[in-house]
Amino acid sequence: MVSTTLHRLKNELPVNEGSLLLNGDVKTSLVLVDVVNGFCTVCAPRQPDEQIWSMVDESVKLAKAFSEKQLPVFAFLDSHHPDIPEPHYPSHCIIGTPESELVPGIFIPTSLQY
Repeated sequence: MVSTTLHRLKNELPVNEGSLLLNGDVKTSLVLVDVVNGFCTVCAPRQPDEQIWSMVDESVKLAKAFSEKQLPVFAFLDSHHPDIPEPHYPSHCIIGTPESELVPGIFIPTSLQY
């Protein structure tokens, strides 16, 4: 069942796969999901949103703390091809646009991009 589900997802979604091997000493990492301009910066939410700003501030602090300790930081970024619509949503986070980039303040020097 899992392989059938994965097969269907691969066929229906433009997902790029990758793998990363961490050494055995790594026990902790930070995972950031969709902390991108298209969702978190001015005009992304139609109204200023204190909850989003707080989440962004906390994400920036955590990413800096993990980086300073040389712990892995992974970021999953919402990004779309311009010619592949996402039903029920307007065009957003198009690959190569500022909307698809991490919010200012988060820099992951050793990030892998797929």
